[in-house]
Amino acid sequence: MGGRRVGRMTVLVVIALCAVWWLSSAPPDYLEIGPAVDLGGIAESILAVEAPPEALGLALEHVDSDVPGHDDLLLYEEDGVAFVSGMYGWIWRVPLGGGGERFADVPLMPSGLRAAPDDHDVIYFCVSRLHGEDHPDDERVGLYRLTISTREVTPVVTDVPMTPAIPELHHKVFADTNEEVPTVMQAAIDRANSRPLAFCNDLDVSLDGKRIYFTEPIAYEGASMGGGAVGEAITLGENGRLWRHDLATGETRLIAEGFHFIDGILIDPHPVDTREQSVLVTQTPGFAVTRFFFGGARAGTAEAVWTALPGMPDGMDRDAQGRIWIGLYRKRSNFLTWAHNNPWIKPLMLRLPLELLPVPKETGLLALSPDGATPLYYAIYEGPKLGDAAVGIPGSEHLYIANFDRQHRGLIRMSYPDLD
Repeated sequence: MGGRRVGRMTVLVVIALCAVWWLSSAPPDYLEIGPAVDLGGIAESILAVEAPPEALGLALEHVDSDVPGHDDLLLYEEDGVAFVSGMYGWIWRVPLGGGGERFADVPLMPSGLRAAPDDHDVIYFCVSRLHGEDHPDDERVGLYRLTISTREVTPVVTDVPMTPAIPELHHKVFADTNEEVPTVMQAAIDRANSRPLAFCNDLDVSLDGKRIYFTEPIAYEGASMGGGAVGEAITLGENGRLWRHDLATGETRLIAEGFHFIDGILIDPHPVDTREQSVLVTQTPGFAVTRFFFGGARAGTAEAVWTALPGMPDGMDRDAQGRIWIGLYRKRSNFLTWAHNNPWIKPLMLRLPLELLPVPKETGLLALSPDGATPLYYAIYEGPKLGDAAVGIPGSEHLYIANFDRQHRGLIRMSYPDLD
């Protein structure tokens, strides 16, 4: 009898401890689990252009440098250098043959570098918090400008129109003619009409250099690059926003809201008008590429360009032919596909430490036609050369791959694959 009582007591204690853990580890209320989502299989058109298993690994070339893992790099090939948004608060200048230096001390963690089309001396970039890092309290998330000749770093946008952390509207794109859209003039910022930008992830600059589009994947507490996005990736929450800032007028305007984790962005060139009418964005943990129309006949609508991609699409860039190169940050696992179709498991996933979540190690690249509709190249890699492919950056002779890996040093590049 004594042994049975001890056994029952042990079971009760274990149950009680599990209940305490379950309650104490409950996720915050803003992480709402949605209905089942059937991602489906990978499109046959993508599988048709898949490279052999070892092809990407054999093609990768390491350029020796002290530059750490990074989210993006900007090629100045005529000067023989790349500017790199390195982890830990610096933009680096790295000669394409190797080496490099810390070039500009910036707030927080830089990401998403873009050159000003109308000024060779200016680079625009985002800064945000990096999960797991301690940042000074006075450093602000935002869109910034770097003047190369002076190394001066200047904030452009650190506050956006007053909008709630959790969007009230979902799958909403605002046409340029919509007068009800949230806007704010940067010269008139105050606590009543604006809030601090919570997360600036990526950007693109209009062809005339007058407008900057930038993404805010989430705006709630704890918004940060890396691990800060895991909860949103599990729930498939629709909390992302896209903003546009007009450099001439100082107006910051909401373009879209209520989409899942809007991350990478690429402006669609207009065939006739110099002013853009649409942009492509990646919804990274949702394995999707989406087009937002804010001008023209389809203004105020969104178009699903790709869903159920084989990996998480992160940043995007165009080569000289207009083709789009996308970093696939992580391959889509069978488990995650199953979990999105069986959301009852997600309360447990949200309570687990990051180290215990089943995260695949494979990373890769995807190339699309200029309109984004046709796959041209797809490759997956697992190994020490490349940990986290954030974006493919086309150069004249090489394709560079930003490696968002804390342990990495140096640049990664490859010769262009045959796309015919």
